[in-house]
Amino acid sequence: MAQPTVCFVARTDFESKPGGDTVQWQLYDQAARQSGLQTTLWTDDRSLPHADVFHAFNVDRPLELYPKLLQVRRHRLPYIMSTIHHPKEWVLRFRRFLPPTGLLGRALYRSPLGRSLPATETIREAALIVQHRRLAHLGDLLPRWSRRVRWLLANASRVALLTPREQEYVCKDFAAEVKRPFVLPNWVEPPDEHPSERPPLFESLPEAPVLVVGRIEPRKNSATICRLADALGRPLVFVGRPHPSETRFVEAFAQAIRRSTYVHWIPGVPRSQVPQFYRHASFLLNAGLVEVSPLVDIEALAYGCPVATTRYALHHELLPRDTPTVDPYDENALNERLQWRPDRLDPTMVIDPRQCQRDLVQTYVDLASARVHPSDGS
Repeated sequence: MAQPTVCFVARTDFESKPGGDTVQWQLYDQAARQSGLQTTLWTDDRSLPHADVFHAFNVDRPLELYPKLLQVRRHRLPYIMSTIHHPKEWVLRFRRFLPPTGLLGRALYRSPLGRSLPATETIREAALIVQHRRLAHLGDLLPRWSRRVRWLLANASRVALLTPREQEYVCKDFAAEVKRPFVLPNWVEPPDEHPSERPPLFESLPEAPVLVVGRIEPRKNSATICRLADALGRPLVFVGRPHPSETRFVEAFAQAIRRSTYVHWIPGVPRSQVPQFYRHASFLLNAGLVEVSPLVDIEALAYGCPVATTRYALHHELLPRDTPTVDPYDENALNERLQWRPDRLDPTMVIDPRQCQRDLVQTYVDLASARVHPSDGS
């Protein structure tokens, strides 16, 4: 049998607005190609591409996935569903506490309607269709949001979870059974052993800074962390691109950075330069308000950078047991953690990248060999 072709399926702005799901795709695509498999990406409105296995990302966003995977199912082809599910109760709390910028977002998420995730997600989907001028796709809002999510789960040949705990929330939040699950954690490549130079910015700081890596957006708690670090006089460096849909938030954040003496922002760096930040920072602070399994925590530990991570994540069992957690809603707790000055760690690979790659590729090969999709979905 020829090596199978894998088609990755994702939202239409998958590449123009990269997020954690985009990083996962890049990892999976590289692993598949290195094993000799062919890959393709399906994010537009073209008809079903030729492929032996399909792999979709982000079950919380069924708008673009459901119509595509419905075609896959009708052709009795197998697909993997990577859930990347954010727990419902965490999302609702975040949206009430810090809704997206703009009058509509504040009015929606702080209203009684904002207490219903299916209702707010349906409204958000309709707004996306209008914003992207895809009015011909209004029919994609049917069936209702919850039913489309449950269909994606029920009809998947395999359901890929980032952590075992994620399955608990998927089952609870969607009142669904997860069939044929397997855990595929985020992984990073082993770091090279060559020491990296201190980032030029660090040379001007009075001590090794706290490091925050990730997009600048409300969900990452960027503005609060900036304000608290500046008030404490603790050097802190943000490394991350601005969220393209949060222009007001990003501009307010940029203004705060310009006024700050102690807090700095580098709007993204090439991957080849990331190690020098981990190797010379005091520690990585992840104070996100809603997370699943943050790759940055795994990455920092691989370079010997201590980590303090958010309570609102599902990956704690993958981290060393003594990894401190912080409540991102508690400013006193954040202040206390910002004054932490830990010793450096020995580089630690908490996830075996080769085993993850083997598991992923073997799943592709096994599903392609079967070629007939399970028929228990509806």
